[in-house]
Amino acid sequence: MADAQQPTAPVHYAVLVNTHAGNGNAGKVWPTILKMLEAAGVSFHVYESQYPGHTTIWARSLTRTEQPTADRQMVLLVLGGDGTLHQTVNGVQSAVRDNPHLTPLPIAYVPSGSGNDFARAVGLPQDPEKALREVLAVTRARPLDIGHYVDHRQQRQEYFTNNVGIGFDGRVVSTTNDSRVKRALNLIHLGGLAYPVHFFGALFKQRPFAVRITTDTGTQRFTKACLVTTTNHPFFGGGVTVAPSASMRDGKLDLVVLERTSALQFLGLFALMVLFHNHLKRKRAHHFVTKQLDLTFGEPEYGQEDGEIMGQQIYDFSFDVCQQPFWLPLDNYDQL
Repeated sequence: MADAQQPTAPVHYAVLVNTHAGNGNAGKVWPTILKMLEAAGVSFHVYESQYPGHTTIWARSLTRTEQPTADRQMVLLVLGGDGTLHQTVNGVQSAVRDNPHLTPLPIAYVPSGSGNDFARAVGLPQDPEKALREVLAVTRARPLDIGHYVDHRQQRQEYFTNNVGIGFDGRVVSTTNDSRVKRALNLIHLGGLAYPVHFFGALFKQRPFAVRITTDTGTQRFTKACLVTTTNHPFFGGGVTVAPSASMRDGKLDLVVLERTSALQFLGLFALMVLFHNHLKRKRAHHFVTKQLDLTFGEPEYGQEDGEIMGQQIYDFSFDVCQQPFWLPLDNYDQL
């Protein structure tokens, strides 16, 4: 994919709206966003998500039917959280996977969820109105890395913009996303705090587990893993820096494995991650940077992908990297 795509036609925005994102926060900001789009005089059409997975269906259908022409460049403008963006990317990429002759539609993004880690990673304003103003000033798409995995046990494959976490962060997400605390914090625009609130519950429930890891350089086995996170950029859990040097332009994924010998030891390691971002220097922290990755777990563990619940099951993954064009104000593109 070219480093930058210049539009050859006027832009039309397919606005994919998930009013339920951020426990309804997206629905609250949507009327304002709609008025801004109308005031800007841009060409757009609204596609509202009516049920879980609907955004994926919209994105896949639009990729198949609204390919770039001399008369129009279609841009998918997402209003929602990391989960809505996850669905959109999967819709676009699954359409292209089924028909390699298709061009992946570029994705624009107005964050209005709880964690908004992707927006944080690309330097997009967390405020939806500010983000939209910057997005509407964009004139070209630029490619960024996204992760892709095959789930061998479930015979399925998915794409992700943020990360896939098995173990501790999967447990935290599973607990958080079903909680009243998250809904209450979203009401006062502090949804990102829901993850640390549920940290301590997960700390005492999560037990060490075994995982076999195969990277570009070989195979290793850990018997006391507690957190196994494959990430595309530095952040997870609403701004926690899990992999400080992770890049969305290096064609590689970062894998972080944190081991646990006791609750106190793991708490200290996690505190270094949150406060000082120097956890990867510790003995019980392991960091891999790789183009391809296999992860095999022996027991059921909680999982999360882009902050969405994957459930508790035995996982057997193969990961690699592909690219997705984004229609974003990437002023820091060379540093991503």
